[in-house]
Amino acid sequence: MTLDPSPPASAPPPVRRRPDPLILVIVGVTVGVVVALLRRPQPGMLVISGTLALGAFLRLVLRPRDAGSLVVRSRQVDVVLLAALATAIGVLALVTPFPAR
Repeated sequence: MTLDPSPPASAPPPVRRRPDPLILVIVGVTVGVVVALLRRPQPGMLVISGTLALGAFLRLVLRPRDAGSLVVRSRQVDVVLLAALATAIGVLALVTPFPAR
């Protein structure tokens, strides 16, 4: 039986998790879908559009480390795609004639 003279290894410091901005975008899109299904399509689509625009803004201003799962491609490509999708859904929500309930 040999004794190890080295001191015991200390535990690594706890990892601080940052909230992932993608969760905010997913929750916003889910709320928009629920509003569109249960109430009226136009406000739900506008919520989805606004949430995607928020995702584009967050991807633009946050560092890649803080942007979490919003980082897929380069910053420019991510922001342009999210903003284009938000714009397209918003325009469609505003020009589509939905029947009154």
